[in-house]
Amino acid sequence: MIDILLIEDDPDIADNLQEYLKTAGNGEWRIHISDNGADGLELAGETIYSLILLDIGLPGRDGFAICKSLRHRGIQTPIIFITARFSEEDVLKGYECGGDDYLVKPFSMAQLAAKIRVFLKRQGEITTDKISYLDIIADCGERKLYIKDKEVFLQPREFDILLYLMKHSERLVSKEELLVRVWGAESDAVPRNLDNPVKNIRKQLAVSGARIVTYRGYGYRMEASDDKKSKND
Repeated sequence: MIDILLIEDDPDIADNLQEYLKTAGNGEWRIHISDNGADGLELAGETIYSLILLDIGLPGRDGFAICKSLRHRGIQTPIIFITARFSEEDVLKGYECGGDDYLVKPFSMAQLAAKIRVFLKRQGEITTDKISYLDIIADCGERKLYIKDKEVFLQPREFDILLYLMKHSERLVSKEELLVRVWGAESDAVPRNLDNPVKNIRKQLAVSGARIVTYRGYGYRMEASDDKKSKND
């Protein structure tokens, strides 16, 4: 799943955007809503999102302040401003404080969805029909997994974990990132919830040229079996 944070205080706009984007993302975009600046800043600072949609005129703290604060903390999540403020001064301020794009209300939802796809594609998180790594092929639409052209079976959550690691292969992925991406930002799941699913995935990967390496105290990395010895299999 791809998690997107929408910080918008108008409930009608927020609900309409949530419904439209769920469909536009083929069910892969999970939209989380915050209706005020203070809570929105807290969520954006504590949870890993693929994208943030940010209104400017918010109660508690405005969008410019939120964006500036996130960039000051080193959080580089793409931010698209969605706002009724259309003056050149506001648009320039949006970019100057660290925003990546700026849409003025009322805007085309199709245009917003297209912009989201561009940003996700830049991050390598756009959903395609099939994802492959070495001798593993995951069919996202059919939710089927093949290793060396032979179908193998995983539980739904195991499939999602493996799919995320495949999308980010050869990169160290923290357990917290996996929990947010697979269980969801609001879940009470903890790192130990990953132990059994990863163990079962490894059993299926025994015949593969790929493996999941554990980095003690941090997370996992998917790599070729002959890359190096496991840190803690």
